[in-house]
Amino acid sequence: MKMKNNIQNIKNNIKYFLKGKFLIKEDAYRSWNFIVFMTILSLISITSSHLMDKKIRTITQISEEIKELKSEYADLHSKCMKKQLASFLRKKLVNGLKHLEGPPYELVVEKDQQKKEMDSIRK
Repeated sequence: MKMKNNIQNIKNNIKYFLKGKFLIKEDAYRSWNFIVFMTILSLISITSSHLMDKKIRTITQISEEIKELKSEYADLHSKCMKKQLASFLRKKLVNGLKHLEGPPYELVVEKDQQKKEMDSIRK
């Protein structure tokens, strides 16, 4: 008998809740306050979740871009090192230029001599 009463009581409570009678009774403002509060919390939770997902996608995209740039840097660095090798430079020399065996030297031209040469060129 008690079991049957409990089941009936549970059924009545479910019907009461589904019909929404708790929202129209005299002390319904307490229920409405709680519902509004829960709705606001739900919206805040959903918004923060979406923002977090967006940041995670941005971080993932930037990480992939960094990996690509690192590999591109390594490739360019190796090409640059190869082009600096003396053997590579010798192959690329054109117009009969040859590799120097000794150190380079500096030509010094005096200013008076330079002026005379410029004057003779102008005439």
